[in-house]
Amino acid sequence: MQAFTNSIDEAVELIKGCEERRKKLASKLSELAKNFESKEAVEKNLILPVKKATLNETIAGIDSGFVGTSLLSIEIVLVRAIAAIFEYKNSRLENAYYWPETISFPEPIITARALQKEDIGTNKSLQRLLKEISLATEVIERFKPDFCFLDGSIIPQHADKPRNNSCIKPLYKDVIKAFEKLYCTAEKNACMLVACVEDSRGTRLQEILELGSAEKDISYDVILLNYLLKEGQRSFAFPYAKSAREHPVLNDFSKEYANKLYAFYLRASDYDMPLRVEFLSNASDRKKLKEEINRVASVTYALSSGHREYSYPTVLLEADLHAKLKQEEINAVMDKIYCKLQTRFNTFLRRNRRPF
Repeated sequence: MQAFTNSIDEAVELIKGCEERRKKLASKLSELAKNFESKEAVEKNLILPVKKATLNETIAGIDSGFVGTSLLSIEIVLVRAIAAIFEYKNSRLENAYYWPETISFPEPIITARALQKEDIGTNKSLQRLLKEISLATEVIERFKPDFCFLDGSIIPQHADKPRNNSCIKPLYKDVIKAFEKLYCTAEKNACMLVACVEDSRGTRLQEILELGSAEKDISYDVILLNYLLKEGQRSFAFPYAKSAREHPVLNDFSKEYANKLYAFYLRASDYDMPLRVEFLSNASDRKKLKEEINRVASVTYALSSGHREYSYPTVLLEADLHAKLKQEEINAVMDKIYCKLQTRFNTFLRRNRRPF
């Protein structure tokens, strides 16, 4: 028992020590903010004010929920992607609707290949992304929103990329094509494509600030900016990656889009952490790019300031509420499969059929 108590005390002291180191680093960066310059930063200020927009736009939010299970020979994933579409006038919500209009039981996606253990989670994630991004494209074409918000990053993550000899590599390529089609559709329809990351673990901003490895080790960008930004402030905007060629995922995109992706951090409430905001730029020059950044920031701020302890775009919260899937839904699918197969098929994994 004493060993357990000592471990708890050690954890508490470690957390306190990290907090103090972060505060010192933030204090150091506060001085840097007064005289900040970087070739990678779009703006010359480390911290910039954000004016909350008066909303007169049609704004779509896309999210998805998924659950899955494994049998001995197949993988089954249920995905439900939903779009919430809000129409605003003078920042008042005039109308709200959804696509698809009726929420039905999601169609099972079945992968009949024998996946390696490391591919199972990636397969689920890619199936979800493909549904979500395809729906976003459909919504932009059908409803012509001024903004389309995605839940999560504006590109697949490194963890979503399978190894070169993986049997789900073709699925990954389909996801990349779906993202590029979404970018193209957004540009053709003059729709600003924005992605919000709730709990970002990025370190890109720290790279631009040229922090040392010891300083990087104690925090992510969002934790560091939690000490620097106040409500109604954002960081400078920066390209998604220093080099698209060297980025493991952006390198798979065409050059046309790989260099059009930007990000910044926005604080919409003093009671919540800063939000990472990513967007696709349609700007032809630096002046228009700065105008885009300010517009994206002001609209995101207006959408995310509804709750002081949970600052996130309301349109994405609404989409999330309708997209969520429960374990009972995949259980219903499995019960029907089991009934039709009957007991002579030993299809369930050993760990899922223990008699004790």
